Amino acid sequence: MGSLHYLLNACSIAVDGHLDLPITAVVQHSSHAIAGAIFFAFDGTHTSGRTWAREAVANGATVVIAERPIEGLPVPVITTDRIRSVYSRMCAAFFGNPQDKLTIIGVTGTDGKSTTCDYLHQLMLRSGLRCGLLSTTSLDDGTAKRASPHRQSTPEADQLFAFLARCTANGLAHVIVECTSHALSATFDRLGPIAFDAAIVTTISSEHLDFHRSWHAYLDAKLNLVRRLKEHALFISSTENPALDAFTHQLDPSIEEIIVGRDFPYRTEAHGWDGVLIEAEGKRVQSTVLLPVLATNALLSLVTARRVSGSAIDLSTLAHIEAVKGRMEVVPNTLGIIACIDFAHTPDSYAKLFAFAAGAHSGGKLIVVMGVAGERDRSKRAHMGAIASSHTDLLIITEEDPRGEDEGQITADLLAAVGEGHARILQIPKRRSAIAAAVHEAEPGDVILFLGKGHERSIQRRGGTIAWDERAVVRSALHKKERIQCR
Repeated sequence: MGSLHYLLNACSIAVDGHLDLPITAVVQHSSHAIAGAIFFAFDGTHTSGRTWAREAVANGATVVIAERPIEGLPVPVITTDRIRSVYSRMCAAFFGNPQDKLTIIGVTGTDGKSTTCDYLHQLMLRSGLRCGLLSTTSLDDGTAKRASPHRQSTPEADQLFAFLARCTANGLAHVIVECTSHALSATFDRLGPIAFDAAIVTTISSEHLDFHRSWHAYLDAKLNLVRRLKEHALFISSTENPALDAFTHQLDPSIEEIIVGRDFPYRTEAHGWDGVLIEAEGKRVQSTVLLPVLATNALLSLVTARRVSGSAIDLSTLAHIEAVKGRMEVVPNTLGIIACIDFAHTPDSYAKLFAFAAGAHSGGKLIVVMGVAGERDRSKRAHMGAIASSHTDLLIITEEDPRGEDEGQITADLLAAVGEGHARILQIPKRRSAIAAAVHEAEPGDVILFLGKGHERSIQRRGGTIAWDERAVVRSALHKKERIQCR
């Protein structure tokens, strides 16, 4: 809450003295405007908030902030050329700058952000330290951990700072925040005035070039996390991060740097579907995580939890770490089939996943159900299709989130680099039917990988968004086959 003067001063915007209005909300959707709200008229990819400014005013907005003047509105219009940054800073001020009352740990990377956030949250709780969590998959504001209601991994600033305010109101002092390249970019700047007490970087590979346009711009956005570290803060990464040097070169000399694999030596040994053996500190721990890269994420979390909590968390704790929904999640069944759901959606994650699958293969068929997101980075599609087709016995191409893009074009992009001797390939547009076909084809000893959706709770199609639960659909298909075999 606050006055317009207070909020504008927090964003370093000077206005005439007579604009001292009480403000009840800061919004970017006209439907969310109420009496006394400030409405931000963002220019988007397909439409402009300027179009909706009249509706926002009709709903009660008393001030509009835009990048360009809007004529004919009966309320003050304030213009700024840094509207996204102003929005995030104003949201922070509106909610009482909760970030200043918290120890905030930021986690970024191309792959592994959500698992690392979740593992760290688990370990902090095991150390006896209550801790907030905001990740792609989960949210905990001090009341309980639950599925995140946000489709964006790092939500918009109004949702983000409202969450941080709830954390402080619920007595939390520490919060883990997943930080995407979009949120860290100067274009969106969702994290606003947050200065981080610790940063974890998993691994960096090419992603989101539809938005960033170049690898350099993508990396530069990720680097903003360490540029936001406080003096004497903590930086954690591993020798598995190919962009490690780019991050360490950005660090202030006061930053404490811990590199897993250099300052914390370790070794992993994959035991197929039984999990990964982790060897460190003179101990050997059989973990439940399935991929070596997930074991590394667990070690990043362990090192951070020890340092932040001040607790001597034993390596053996990693034997009890719980799987994250939609991340190498095995769905139980009585068919003798391994059915595994994973969110893998980049070439790097595909390379690691299929290397694991090849090593864990028990002699049966490897069946893969996959797609890629429409209206998103096309540069990765051919590489992902080539990796999948070269490792599988049956590849079923289906929808992920086609949005408004032609599904034939998405499939053509996926198959563009498929060479001779590739897998048998089926194209089944609807994902539910593709999953049913994969289960129908599977026999005892086979492995099915369901890739791309993971935890997500919707599929975005041209005609609208439908509710989705990958685990429920996979379980249903498996149970149907179990019932047939029991007859």
